[in-house]
Order: sequence, then structure tokens, then C-alpha cells
Amino acid sequence: MAGTLFTAYTIGQQVAAGEIIARIDVTSLTAPLSGVLRGLTHDGVLVAAGTKVIEIDPRGDPALARGIGERPARIADGVLCAIDAALRSLPQHGRM
Repeated sequence: MAGTLFTAYTIGQQVAAGEIIARIDVTSLTAPLSGVLRGLTHDGVLVAAGTKVIEIDPRGDPALARGIGERPARIADGVLCAIDAALRSLPQHGRM
């Protein structure tokens, strides 16, 4: 649904399944599972229908709620290795 999101919660906060985390106008949004808030749209933001507004990390460790996750970090490392390999394969005069 579209509307203005209201919440008093913050990233890294523990939540329980079924707990009301936010509202979009008068509609309550509940936590689908227990864990730590990893993503949350800011209070007072107008959101479009279908927008992802809450992300919960079920591991429950607040330290894991910030920074880049393990899988995205591995993907980024792989991309950097591929770029490095491609640059090394260029003839010396083709490099900048």
C-alpha cells in the first residue's frame, strides 16, 4: 500500500514475530519473524505501494545489522578479482 510510514524503531533493534514495527497511515506492519532490524524506512517517509520498508535479520545479532553482508562481500570480491584479471590481460600500451 502507498502512504506515509511511521515508526519509532531503529536499525539494530531486536523485534519479536508479530510485533508492530511501523504503520503506513493507519495500517499496522508487524514483524514476520523474530530477529534484529537490518533495514527500516525512515519515519515520516512517503512510500509507494510494494516498497520494501522492513528487513529483519533472523540471526538476532545487532552487530550483523550494519555493514555489508557476507554474501554481498564475496560477490564484490569476485567482481574486483575479475576486473583485475581483465586489466592484467590487456597489452601494456592499452592500459591507462
